[in-house]
Amino acid sequence: MNHEKYDVAILGSGIAGAVLAAILGRQGFRVLLLEKGTHPRFAVGEAMQPQSSMLLWILGERFDVPEIQNLSCTQKILRHVTRNCGVKKTFGFLYHDEGQWQDPNKGHLLVPPPTPLASESHLFRADIDHYVVKAAVRYGATYRDRTDVVDFSLEDDGVVLRAASGEEFHARYLVDATGHKSLVAEKLGLRPEVPPLRTQSRTIFTHMRGFQRYDDTIAPHERPGLSRGYYEGTLHHVIDGGWFWVIRFDNVPGSESDLTSVGLTLDMRKYPQRTDITPEQEFWDVVNRYPSIVRHLQGAEITRPWVGTSRLQFTATDSVGKRFFLMSHAHGFIDALYSRGMINTFETIHAFAPRLIQALKDDDFAVERFEYPKRLQDAMLLDNDRMVHNSFRSFANFETWNAFLRVWLVNILFGDLRMFRVCLKYLETGDKAEFAKLDADPLPLEPAPGEDPLEDMRRFTDATFDRWEAGEIDADQAATLVFEVLGRAPLPPIHPWGDPAAHHADVLPEKLRQMIEWGKTEAKWPMNRWFDFDLKYLERLRPDPAA
Repeated sequence: MNHEKYDVAILGSGIAGAVLAAILGRQGFRVLLLEKGTHPRFAVGEAMQPQSSMLLWILGERFDVPEIQNLSCTQKILRHVTRNCGVKKTFGFLYHDEGQWQDPNKGHLLVPPPTPLASESHLFRADIDHYVVKAAVRYGATYRDRTDVVDFSLEDDGVVLRAASGEEFHARYLVDATGHKSLVAEKLGLRPEVPPLRTQSRTIFTHMRGFQRYDDTIAPHERPGLSRGYYEGTLHHVIDGGWFWVIRFDNVPGSESDLTSVGLTLDMRKYPQRTDITPEQEFWDVVNRYPSIVRHLQGAEITRPWVGTSRLQFTATDSVGKRFFLMSHAHGFIDALYSRGMINTFETIHAFAPRLIQALKDDDFAVERFEYPKRLQDAMLLDNDRMVHNSFRSFANFETWNAFLRVWLVNILFGDLRMFRVCLKYLETGDKAEFAKLDADPLPLEPAPGEDPLEDMRRFTDATFDRWEAGEIDADQAATLVFEVLGRAPLPPIHPWGDPAAHHADVLPEKLRQMIEWGKTEAKWPMNRWFDFDLKYLERLRPDPAA
């Protein structure tokens, strides 16, 4: 019997649970971090985005946890955390037709602008998660691994947790930061057997070593000729009915890793679950249909057992209740496409942590206090479902994919800008209250028709793909309609959005300046609300020449 009463008990010591534990421990609260397994351990969710990196910078700054901020920059990871780390300076998408060599005219390479604020990385999660757990312990958290919590009760004055060993733990509040097999969701009946989500995908993945960079498998004239190459970021091989990820940990000077994370995610409407072959056999069965992917993975050596999943999508009917909160991946998940899970995790922590801190100070855990994090999680999950579902639909034809990728790119561009803006406002004022203003931004799906051109575009694309799927229009017509909307939309003039031939986007510093100038002088409401900052305050950050 453990007689100590903790302020917060956290189930699961992955990156979500460990980051929250470090934040709470840094604020002086008694935190119990419980882990069924042990560290270091394998985990997926390895590719960052500008938003997820900036959110880590924000969390570290807002709550005075430099260890979290160290994860916001590749060079800081290599210097302070682990030498097993890759860099993500590009998003690469290569569309493949079955039985044919990849056509370079069906590729997209997207290069986001560099800033001294944060940079994107490929996270070797075994090292990253372990590092954050150790940081939480340094800030006073009690960490217990090999502790299998099998039951709990929610009392008027706290929470009682019971381990398989018979040991009991007591806390004032419970956070479940595990995943699909959430004990809280299972016991309270919060997990629908059939999730009300449109995406239906499953995945097969492992770690590999020994195969070439994609750029070295093609002729120089087949490369996009941008400031960065495909190998310098997350590469996606896109096929009708699915997509591959290739996440290298060996693509930056200073990394000592020779590993690459490789996975295949399949649309279950076109690739139903198979039980007649192993995940490895199915992976290579799909690979062998596409000559350029075969060539890319030639010489690959598997370094860990294959994992094959059933349907990835799940959700919960609620994420908050009497003295408990379901954190991010315990609440729901869609798909690894676009690396959205990390953004959802860190934005949820940013919304939830200050409310939990105040609740602990007030000793008042009324459900209403956590209404915003709940609504935020629900909105982000449903928005991600819409984005991924339409991506899988668009994969059926290159022209629809070519059009839809721009809808995603515009969405992510302004999502990045939202984070960038709040960071600059903080640098201008030095007031951490600026970070809390993220909560005032409209939630995904929230704007009414006509209120937000970007949301109107997403709804139009969704409805257009519904018409295509229903047979009212064909793929070429659907793509044409989306391109027409892109061409008319009030978007920054840094890319010919409505031109189907303009595949690549290299957002060099001069294009970033052009976008900001447009936002300050030409953009109309509500687009111009994201540009009320002054770039001179970036000078407070000393750029790392190696970043």
